[in-house]
Amino acid sequence: MKRDEYKIAFHSIKPDTGMQQRLEQGLLHQKPVQTRSNRRFTYIAACLLVLICAGIAAPEVWKITNRSSSTVMQPAGPGNTGAVTPPIKGQADPHPITIPAMKLPDTSSESADMVGLVVYNGNIYTQTSTRIEPEAAKQLLDEKLGRTKAGIDEWSNQTDYTELASTIGETDIYSVKGYDSGFRIMSYQVVEGEIYAELYEHLNGITVTKGEDLIGKTNLLGHVESAKWQSYDSWNYSKPEFNKLQTGPALQTFLEALYEASPVDADFLYKAGIYDNGEEKQKVLYLKLEDQTEITLWLFKGNYVKYSSAPVFFQMKPDPFLAFWDSLQP
Repeated sequence: MKRDEYKIAFHSIKPDTGMQQRLEQGLLHQKPVQTRSNRRFTYIAACLLVLICAGIAAPEVWKITNRSSSTVMQPAGPGNTGAVTPPIKGQADPHPITIPAMKLPDTSSESADMVGLVVYNGNIYTQTSTRIEPEAAKQLLDEKLGRTKAGIDEWSNQTDYTELASTIGETDIYSVKGYDSGFRIMSYQVVEGEIYAELYEHLNGITVTKGEDLIGKTNLLGHVESAKWQSYDSWNYSKPEFNKLQTGPALQTFLEALYEASPVDADFLYKAGIYDNGEEKQKVLYLKLEDQTEITLWLFKGNYVKYSSAPVFFQMKPDPFLAFWDSLQP
């Protein structure tokens, strides 16, 4: 399978219908894995692990991404069956979107591996595309929240799935200075003098009405220290080709508009072909904050922006998006 197909699958993967019971009881865990902070390796490895978890052979990925059930639904209510309302061309969908709580495989699954995740305070935090260098991670260490548990596998009893169960082996978990622990936590350990750290975010079981509800939790607005962007072709083929970007009024205007952008169901947009002709429709934006965390945003024609693996896009108003998009020239 081509590399970009894996990436599409990563953004479009949906929970298995047999996952409900395991979510209520606890969490599936794989053999311990240690990872060092690295954006590209983390992202691709996470993608592959998700596919392994789902028990998917490469030729069958599209069966998963084309399932009729959607990961994100609009709240049901009078006159609303939960179906997704397609956005009007050039106009954002005005309705809130709820991202359901993440559900995990039951013990009968043949799964062996999963994307990096941790259970903390009853919520599931997954490995994010946000990058942090080891020394910066050290400076952001806050309160120690506990230590994850190792040794849980597909044969474990449901009673084994307790708080701080994980797929990352045994490591210390901390809150992160400047961030709500209800959104972001960090694994951190030092092995033979080398720092290993990863950020995990709670991107499920939440309702979003605009970009600020999700992207705003990363503290983007008013805290960008440096910026760069990459073409889809360069990103897709791992070419180290980056274009510097000024952090002045143009970027500020774009981020302000992003905070007000409306959520749109990712599954609907996938089926509508948002990933088709990626080299023409996508650009990748990297924003390094003053605390040295680096946020990655995927920009799509149609005024859409996507953050990490959250199964939701944000549609901006056309004018601020297009002005910024057109300014991203090599």
